[in-house]
Amino acid sequence: MRSKSKPEWIAGLPEDWELSKVLWHYDVQLGKQLKEDEIEGDHLAPYLRNQDVQWWEVNTEDLPKMDFHPRERSKYELHQGDVLVCEGGEVGRSAVWDEENMECYFQKALHRVRPHSSEYDPRFFCYFMEFGKKSGLFSAGTNQSTIEHLTAEKLKRQVIPIPPVDEQEQLADYLDEERETINRLQSNYEELISRVLELINVKIRDTVTGGINHSNKKESGETWIGEIPEHWDVVRTRFVAELHSGHTPDRSNDEYWEDTDIPWVTTSDIKPFREGRKRYLHETDNQISEIGMENSGAHLLPERTVFLSRTASVGFSGIMSKPMATSQDFANWVCGEEIIPEYLLYVFRSMDQEFDRLMQGSTHKTIYMPDIKSFKTPLPPIEEQREIVEHIETETEQLWELIDRVDEAIDLLEEKRQALITAAVTGQIDISKEKGVIQGDD
Repeated sequence: MRSKSKPEWIAGLPEDWELSKVLWHYDVQLGKQLKEDEIEGDHLAPYLRNQDVQWWEVNTEDLPKMDFHPRERSKYELHQGDVLVCEGGEVGRSAVWDEENMECYFQKALHRVRPHSSEYDPRFFCYFMEFGKKSGLFSAGTNQSTIEHLTAEKLKRQVIPIPPVDEQEQLADYLDEERETINRLQSNYEELISRVLELINVKIRDTVTGGINHSNKKESGETWIGEIPEHWDVVRTRFVAELHSGHTPDRSNDEYWEDTDIPWVTTSDIKPFREGRKRYLHETDNQISEIGMENSGAHLLPERTVFLSRTASVGFSGIMSKPMATSQDFANWVCGEEIIPEYLLYVFRSMDQEFDRLMQGSTHKTIYMPDIKSFKTPLPPIEEQREIVEHIETETEQLWELIDRVDEAIDLLEEKRQALITAAVTGQIDISKEKGVIQGDD
């Protein structure tokens, strides 16, 4: 049955395709709500959570178990060919359940979409869901009063195109082939980026510890440093840079969190520094107030302070471009006359091996302050430090540009992938003429 009005995205739908609501062709079932008293019982069975369903992939390893009574099993059991759709989180994220002999069920955070006819290809439905998510189709159809959700009722009433069954399979096969090709190319590009990043890290580490064109070396006495030029020293970092910790004002005192205007570095600011390209922090995600700072262990640190994350995201570092305070998740270094911040920054970015040795904790990794006080740094003369920083910047500039170009290539592949999916699920592809649209070498 064809809908009275076509959505804009479906213009040009072939005449032999239907435009229907999901409920007319598929059974939609929301999963079972997890209850604490049902994690034990006589009918324990594995179940899927939202995080177990990623685009085109379903995790089946180390699944939790819940009690499913016999009367519930047919309602929540998964069959080969079912489509799993995320109800929350990344709304609409979907994958096909392809296990033939595995008993498994699903939690309330997921919908199970099962075609009324075994001839329907579940992959085509999954591709439509990917098109819908990437094009924003579901945003208008979700409940956004608190957290975005795609309810069963709204999913059932979502309008979808229904091609003839043989064409569903042909389109799904075609998109599978193109997806495999694009995934392979993207994987190769990502491997290239990984290798270039490692080359950058090696260049930084070798220059920070060995200088530029020095042949006369001596042992530093530190494993992570190795040999250094004969005229260099190795010193405790706190002897050339003042070490400061940070703090968080009492969150139960509302007065401390009013009129906040002091930049306050937290772990939420670390993400841009993970790759190792960004050097300076100009703005922070959070601020604290003057009174909050005065009544806590936090204090304002001067411009060009080097900060180093020591908990959660351990080992990431940057330089403050203006006075800032930090949370207790950071060790902060105010450089003295014998060391410049940019050189110290590159020292920290060479210390992965040392950070791995010093981290403690099974779940939340941390480097504790006594170990941070023991940090040592190779110390060239100040002018040589400036030369080293300039050399690193010059040597790595082209490598970062290469990474930019590869990132652009990955983005273009993803755009092509989405364009193909859009064309396929909206009937704009003549499958007999569209073989080999995406071509590429490994």
